[in-house]
Amino acid sequence: MTTEAPQVSTAKIGFAIEGGLARITIDNPAQRNAMTVAMWQQLSDLLDRVTEDNGIRAVLVTGAGKRAFCAGANIDELTAAMENPSEMRRQNALIRNVQLKLEQLPRPTLAVIRGACYGGGCGLALACDIRLADSAATFAITPAKLGVLYSLLDTRRLVNVVGAANARDMLLTGLPVSAARAQQIGLVQHLAEAPTLESKEGELVRSLLENSQYSLRWTKATLDYLTGHGGESEIDEATLRQAFDDAFSGGDFREGSAAFLERRRAQFRWPEK
Repeated sequence: MTTEAPQVSTAKIGFAIEGGLARITIDNPAQRNAMTVAMWQQLSDLLDRVTEDNGIRAVLVTGAGKRAFCAGANIDELTAAMENPSEMRRQNALIRNVQLKLEQLPRPTLAVIRGACYGGGCGLALACDIRLADSAATFAITPAKLGVLYSLLDTRRLVNVVGAANARDMLLTGLPVSAARAQQIGLVQHLAEAPTLESKEGELVRSLLENSQYSLRWTKATLDYLTGHGGESEIDEATLRQAFDDAFSGGDFREGSAAFLERRRAQFRWPEK
């Protein structure tokens, strides 16, 4: 009698630093890049690593392969946790905190989306600053098909991005949205055919890496403050006004204005010297 060797999960979050870019890859091909609890924890740890590394100027989040960005939660784990309410609450808190951490990351973030972007995958994409999608990508938010709710923070992000009417449509029907429709309602800002997707990705990444980190980080803080995404941040209006005033005596403005006058590309330094 032979016994089958237990299957070893290969689900993971890939991470690589390329120049000043941190590339985060959702990698669970057997389940269309669905997120396991372990993957959520890995992502949380990696975002902490990004925050602590001042050499990282931008973050790109994508899915492995072309079938999916992320198909959402791992349903097997979700079903198992139903029998343990405290475990379910722990998992939900972990997911909520990771998405909030991604949203509030003091770096510009770009989601590059191929294939299916469903449920929690949409939540991850919505937590990023900029979303670029393959023209064949599809989007759906399907808690109503499972008898659960989209979280308050996820719903707020969705409403802020696509508006209340489109959010109602997506949440109440759970029907897939094409990439073209996603761009029309603001769910993605950029759309590209598969052959040109990498070129567009490169264009966006270069702009995020080359622009002033002072400008990018304080712009994110300002937008978070204005849209209510700041969470428990201590940044207030007075702090933002001071950052605005300080910019005009900063090294980045000196370099940016000199580059403009000299008709060359600015060479910003971070941290400022």
